Amino acid sequence: MSKTIQTLRACRPLRILAWVTLPLFPLVCLLIMDLMNFGGHMSYVVQFARNFPGALAFEALVVGLLSVILLLMCRRAAVAAGILGTVALICSYVNFTKVALNGDHFMPQDILMLSNAGELTSFISGKLPGLFWLGAAALVLWVAFLAVMCTALPLSWKIRLPAALILAVCAWLPCSNIDKADVLLGKFGMSVFDSALQSSNYNANGFVGAFTVNLLSLNVQEPQGYSQQLVEDYLEGYEATPAHEGAEQFDVIVILSESFFDARILDGVSFSKNPLQNYDRLLKSKRCYSGSLYTTAIGGGTVRPEFGVLTGLTCDYVPSVPTPYRYVSQDISTYVSNYRDAGYHTIAIHPYNKKFYSRDSAYGHIGFDEFYGQDEMTQMVYAEYKRGYVTDKSTLQAIQKCVDESEDPAFLFAITMQNHQPYDGIDPSLMQVGVTSDRLSGPALTALTTYTQGLYDADQMLGDLAKWIDKRERPTVLVFFGDHMPTLGSNYLAYNESGLFNSWDGLTQDELLTMYATPFLIYSNRKLEGGLFEQNTGNIISDYNLLNAVALSTGFSRTPYMNLLLDFHSVSPIYNVRLGMEVTDAIAPFASAMEHITYDRVFGENYSAQSVETQGKS
Repeated sequence: MSKTIQTLRACRPLRILAWVTLPLFPLVCLLIMDLMNFGGHMSYVVQFARNFPGALAFEALVVGLLSVILLLMCRRAAVAAGILGTVALICSYVNFTKVALNGDHFMPQDILMLSNAGELTSFISGKLPGLFWLGAAALVLWVAFLAVMCTALPLSWKIRLPAALILAVCAWLPCSNIDKADVLLGKFGMSVFDSALQSSNYNANGFVGAFTVNLLSLNVQEPQGYSQQLVEDYLEGYEATPAHEGAEQFDVIVILSESFFDARILDGVSFSKNPLQNYDRLLKSKRCYSGSLYTTAIGGGTVRPEFGVLTGLTCDYVPSVPTPYRYVSQDISTYVSNYRDAGYHTIAIHPYNKKFYSRDSAYGHIGFDEFYGQDEMTQMVYAEYKRGYVTDKSTLQAIQKCVDESEDPAFLFAITMQNHQPYDGIDPSLMQVGVTSDRLSGPALTALTTYTQGLYDADQMLGDLAKWIDKRERPTVLVFFGDHMPTLGSNYLAYNESGLFNSWDGLTQDELLTMYATPFLIYSNRKLEGGLFEQNTGNIISDYNLLNAVALSTGFSRTPYMNLLLDFHSVSPIYNVRLGMEVTDAIAPFASAMEHITYDRVFGENYSAQSVETQGKS
């Protein structure tokens, strides 16, 4: 074998070939990353190259610079190419998988989630495109060829390392601050502000371009004009509203039901029995208000709608962070803290790792007195499991125990886990609802069938919750909602095949409105005021206003910011950047107020805390 290698190395044409083809290696890495960025469709890569040649040139420049720096540092081409190829394949895999699961791309901040890698990989399901494996094989063979030819720079480390450092500094200087970075990107038809909406960022700039844009804008930018005076100006004219005189103190139970949505809206799908019998029954009650909740997640990213529902703030203007909770390091005014300040016992339950999404460090700051994760919950009640997750039935038992044992009025927020992805094949003994379809392919039908069993159990939990609430003497209100639609196959497979929307040829605004809507209902053992709602069914609301609607319906106290959000609802019942809505003159000041107040409370000086007037006890 050694003689064969020596013979190959002695072949001058092969040595020349190794050097001549070496500059092509980073371009092939770039091609693989962009191929996976566009879902494995080469035609989309070609379309991207035609429509955004500047962004493609920028990508090539970035990857080329990185490859040269690696070569200068490592000297041996096989080592440098091996590092670059490995990084390219890992990034391609992670990006493709994230997009397939929940529509979100791989971003620099995701590296901060490495401590949760075990939990994240447990959600992964699906196959990679054949072109990915072909590209990976090509890179491996290419690196092996460079190793055999012993291709290396004939320079000592005294020359190479300073040269690498100089090149890195020269690459960094033009983008050392946000203004310089924007000037540089502008030469390629790009901008640091492309990070405001990640879907268009990755579509228009490619994977490497978008990832670099996110790196350059990694530090959350202070909104233009942010100051104590501006925050106070936004809240000027809004006073705290005390609880209605004589209003009852409701126990408030808020349930985020994992991936809860009405699967019956999929065309061409039949169910052996109604998976949502209790949901349908409650919607007919005069003590129930229901409709569509508009969130900022699909398939995954529970933390975004959760954050909006609990805090009244928005992730719209900090879209690159995997979890806004990572940045919550001070006590802030939220819906939860409003209940706590009124004398409520505030409790959170999540039958999973309580450190996931940094909930354990943030929940106290947003107003929770207690937080029970999976370990604590399973000591509280006997926990059953399905598909590896604690069942909704067990979670309900923990909810009942906490609320019934609370001496003070309770505000309880619970996240369920039973119907979490992946939706692989299910044990036939667990099937309670048969699912058939003449439109769905095998993988899509399998995912929907598995999901429907969990949906049926979530509906049973909902029915049991309502029965328990009806029997309680204490006034109690239930808020039940889905955080996002489920995955149902890679790249929205079941939705595309059923015709609910078509992500393969771009999404219209109507399709975006379909994607980001989930059911919600507010049910009580007392008659509620309509509040924000003029009718019992068919209402629409943004996640950040959901608990505002509850406060209004139960006569509970409200902060100045909550009253600002009520005015926003009257102007536009739904709004977030993912819905693709036009920012009208009426919407713009409220969107700006939310941007500044979200920044103020999560990243800034918390000036708005000074505008939260003392609340009366409800």
